Amino acid sequence: MVLGDERLGYKIIVGENRIDIKVCFDDKVYNASKWTPDPIVTTIPTLFTETITQVAISSILFLLLKPLNQPRVVSEMLAGILVGPSFLGLYPELSSKFFPVISATMLENVTSFGIIYYMFLVGLEMNLTPMLKIDKKTMMNAMMGMILPLAVGLGSYFLIIPPLEPGQAVLPKLRSAFVWAIALSATNLPDLTGILADLKLMRTNIGRTAVASSYVTDITTWFFLAILISISSQGHVLRMGISTLILVLFSAFLARPMLSWIIAKTSKGQDYKETHVQYVLFGVLISAFITDALGLGSIMGAFLFGFSLPSGQLASLITERIGKVMSWVMVPLYCLVNGTKSNVPTMIPKGRSIKHVILFMAFAWAAKVVSIFFVCLKPNMRRPREVFSLGVLMNSKGILALIAINVGRDLHLVDMEASTVMVVTILVMMMSVPPIIKYVYRPQGLMMRHKIRTIQSTGSESTFRILTCIHSKHEVQGITSLLQMSNPTALSKISAIGVHLVELTDHSSAAMLIMHDTCRTKGNHQQSTEAKSNPVIEAMEEFGRENNGFISVECMTAISRYTTMHVDVCNIAEDKRAAFIILPFHEQGNGKDEPEDIDTHSIRNMNMQVLSNAPCTVGLLVDYGLGKLNNGMNSIIMLFIGGPDDREALTYAWRMVWGPNIHLTVVRFLPGDGAVDPIPLDNPDESEGILNLLESNERQKELDNEFIHEFKHKMADNKSVRYLEEVANSGDETLATLRNVMEKNDYNLCIVGKGNKRITAVESGLSDLIEYQELGAIGDAMVTSEFSKTTSVLVIQHYNTTQQKLKARGGNRVLESRVLGSRVF
Repeated sequence: MVLGDERLGYKIIVGENRIDIKVCFDDKVYNASKWTPDPIVTTIPTLFTETITQVAISSILFLLLKPLNQPRVVSEMLAGILVGPSFLGLYPELSSKFFPVISATMLENVTSFGIIYYMFLVGLEMNLTPMLKIDKKTMMNAMMGMILPLAVGLGSYFLIIPPLEPGQAVLPKLRSAFVWAIALSATNLPDLTGILADLKLMRTNIGRTAVASSYVTDITTWFFLAILISISSQGHVLRMGISTLILVLFSAFLARPMLSWIIAKTSKGQDYKETHVQYVLFGVLISAFITDALGLGSIMGAFLFGFSLPSGQLASLITERIGKVMSWVMVPLYCLVNGTKSNVPTMIPKGRSIKHVILFMAFAWAAKVVSIFFVCLKPNMRRPREVFSLGVLMNSKGILALIAINVGRDLHLVDMEASTVMVVTILVMMMSVPPIIKYVYRPQGLMMRHKIRTIQSTGSESTFRILTCIHSKHEVQGITSLLQMSNPTALSKISAIGVHLVELTDHSSAAMLIMHDTCRTKGNHQQSTEAKSNPVIEAMEEFGRENNGFISVECMTAISRYTTMHVDVCNIAEDKRAAFIILPFHEQGNGKDEPEDIDTHSIRNMNMQVLSNAPCTVGLLVDYGLGKLNNGMNSIIMLFIGGPDDREALTYAWRMVWGPNIHLTVVRFLPGDGAVDPIPLDNPDESEGILNLLESNERQKELDNEFIHEFKHKMADNKSVRYLEEVANSGDETLATLRNVMEKNDYNLCIVGKGNKRITAVESGLSDLIEYQELGAIGDAMVTSEFSKTTSVLVIQHYNTTQQKLKARGGNRVLESRVLGSRVF
């Protein structure tokens, strides 16, 4: 069979077995003098053009499919198919300009080189430690969930190949069917975790089960690939099998300890250098060369080398250096090469029809779902909706499935039509996962709201649950210092939930951070292995061990895109029943070390979203070196103007003052005789008119007076507390008074309320000067003015001000009266 266009100067000759392919070039067009005389002039520019085209098309498709929560690999696979013979190949003149056949060899060689390092990164993120910590039940479910897809893959393969002729051997076809069985049983962990993160299901039981099961199936898939390569070697099955077994055992039990010892001796306790990264990358090539020489393929050696390298700082450094290049460039190119080998219009095999292809896809899609039903649907175990959702999630394929198919092509086990059907089936399965899960699975736990949780509602003899959000290590000291100042006692212990917020990337390292969190060792006495590779978690766990008496620390890592990260924060706060969320401000003060390279704009947007949707009180910490400036005594100032936020802020300061070495100054700002409250003209809520807002403001003043009266009464004999009242008729006078107060003493921490919907002459005119709306008028003045560059600022927002109105308008009075009646610290 001859394909191609003679006008373009080449012919593609396909053998009768539909596997062997030869490309013949016309001597008149591609003679010896014209056949790539200078690669810099011909092949390299073509490679650049192909790369730019593929990346651009896949990026556009990703933006178009983003509302459907489609993973990036879907857009990359679609782009590869579109620029291949399925679409662009229908227009030979256009195709020859962008993707000439003469450049195919260079493109495939570059892609093969890149996929070696990509598979090294995949192996780098997989080690036996998390796998050994997966419970036996999940392990068995994952293994049993692969048996039926393997059987379905073996059987359904015969639907997409020409019918067997009488007397034709079945054994060679079984090896070909094994290729599809491996691709069907695989579940790609990076793409699965990306889907779970986008749909905010990572913290659900289904999400955790899917991730753990996928981790097992990924490693098992590589084991099957090694078996496939071994049994496909003609005349060398025994030698290949023994070589594979020796390599796997050597990588798992000998190479890893040896590499750990070499790395420890080389680094000598110091930070790793670029030379260490160079040595490792060179080792990847050596390992790939060895396995390729043995006939196992270069990607197997790269994967095993990454699997052998211990996780830690060096692994993180390597991932940081090459991870984005692999995800953004090499993976799209791999999908491009895969697309050029797939011809959708001609994929129906001889003797088969579209019905056979549809039936094949239906079997493939249902295999995982049915197998999960058999394994998980037991009495009192899971609801059918959850089991169905778990089965659909396990249909998340990706690069791993494509690699299995391409290995079958390279071993001459899969023909053109069958491989194209497989690729299209993988694409359909991937595209169906997000919309089905989004429609079917709605976890009830995330939709429920518990009772109101604030600092005021936390009893004096109950555990104070605080959720701390941390983006980088330089924020840890301020957070831990604030926790220490929060007065943990034997009756009112502090339960701190330290959440390391990490931006979700397209590489598997983000996915494996979540796996490390899922498999984390519980308890504060034992440091988990995974924490050693995460400085933030390590620092928080160290703080927990140092304060094991009255402060307990639970650490976790939350991976998400910044646009939806606030959902994770709010869900974790709801799940952990936190009464207080502490967020670091997106810009840190001059008392800190140089901040890491983080996206401050995205962090600010996330903070504002948390303030709007949090299920409890929120504190925004602007750290100017909290914990570094104290000499045994912490001096705190609380600025009180009025409203629910200020009462909540004073409650927190009230709790602190009972702790050791704490000195508290409370400054209340009162309007003078000539002060006039401003009239709200800035469009209040539709359901709350101006008159109702003014009436609510008067009720808030009454509550303020009651709260301050009780505070003064309880603190009358406490020499660590000083109470001041200052009079101001306008915002300018307030700022002048505040400057004088701050210049008289050095304070470690200033606590203020955000002051949502507050109407008072004390702040009149300040709204036009606010730079950071999330800090409120007074908090913004403290941060942006030259009052003090050594005083950290904590801006507190009460829960009631972040949500829609709760029940009747008298609810706030009833709640706070009940809380005030039992206030004892």
